[in-house]
Amino acid sequence: MGIRVDVPIGVDVWQVSLEDLKNADTSLFTCLSDTEKQRAARFVFERDRSRFIVCRGLLRAVLAKLLSLSPVEVTFNYGEKGKPHLQGSPLFFNLSHSNDQACIAACREAALGIDVERIRAPTRHTWVGLAQRFFSTAEIAELMALPASRQSEAFFACWTRKEAYLKLHGLGLGLPLNRFSVTVDPDRPAMLCSTEWRPKDIDGTTLYDLPAAPRYRSSLAIASTAPVTLNHISISSLDSFPFFHGV
Repeated sequence: MGIRVDVPIGVDVWQVSLEDLKNADTSLFTCLSDTEKQRAARFVFERDRSRFIVCRGLLRAVLAKLLSLSPVEVTFNYGEKGKPHLQGSPLFFNLSHSNDQACIAACREAALGIDVERIRAPTRHTWVGLAQRFFSTAEIAELMALPASRQSEAFFACWTRKEAYLKLHGLGLGLPLNRFSVTVDPDRPAMLCSTEWRPKDIDGTTLYDLPAAPRYRSSLAIASTAPVTLNHISISSLDSFPFFHGV
């Protein structure tokens, strides 16, 4: 999964406002496969169904543009933990969504993972309490050292960095979160600090914090230490996509 460190690589990141696209599900439904249409029909709540259709439709449309295909021609295979990858193409991609925001990342040179999360107040537990249940010892200490006023953002900075790393490997939450450590302070650069699960990743993986909507955090993990150019594209309407014409 690694790449030569002297070869610059590019990553396209599409930031999506699901609220702005809540009425686009009818148009994007035509982009889905039969299996995805059946999955959409199983959602109980209309909002969840609409967001699934928009996310999967946009993912197919973005990949179709990069591969010079139509959205319905994009064919996915799935890893052991359910991470999709493209059949017969070296293009790497990942999708994440949380509440009203979604992110899609794509790269031709290295595998990647992306995560976006809405920052919210804790409910039954404090963020420190939750961190003590799931995070590494180093992460817990760093979170506890921050003022209480910063701990919500720090928790989600840590969470998105960790989740992006897990999604890079297609693991979801299949790997215990305390088996690797990332930086926690939201003002510190994203970094993979240690990983007893896969030690070689320390010298072969880079984390990035991404621009996000207010009250959200977003992070990217990529299987490379080469210089990365991040190309950010904001999506707030289907008019952003000329290749949707005729779909």
